[in-house]
Amino acid sequence: MFHQRSSIPLLVVDKNKDHQLLIGYCLRTKIPQAEPTFAATTQEALSFLRHSFNQKEDFPKLLLLDLSLPKTIHGFALLKEIRICYPLLPVIILNTKQDQSLVNRAYQLGAHSFMGKPLNLEEWENHFQMIKEYWLWTVTLS
Repeated sequence: MFHQRSSIPLLVVDKNKDHQLLIGYCLRTKIPQAEPTFAATTQEALSFLRHSFNQKEDFPKLLLLDLSLPKTIHGFALLKEIRICYPLLPVIILNTKQDQSLVNRAYQLGAHSFMGKPLNLEEWENHFQMIKEYWLWTVTLS
């Protein structure tokens, strides 16, 4: 079922600036109603989530998370914190490494999806088309 939304706030947590640019491009072309906020560290992500939750404005409907964050607090620690503080926030892992142990751990900690990062632009666009069709057209987000 298609859910028409005027804007969809998203949080993208990825330290790689090139990947942030690719994700931003794909969001603009495949999900133009998306309003992404980008964070490069766990601290930036948690700060944004706390602020938007407390202010009741622009709290993300969906979070895209790369597990390869700076080691002070890595992606799994962020995922744990999100599950505790924001249990209704859907988290999609978008990660370069796809080892089965990483996939299993992500799901055990409460990730909703795990996708490998694509190797070329066409695959990136296909990923975001799938995200749109499932997460924004098929399911109802809180």
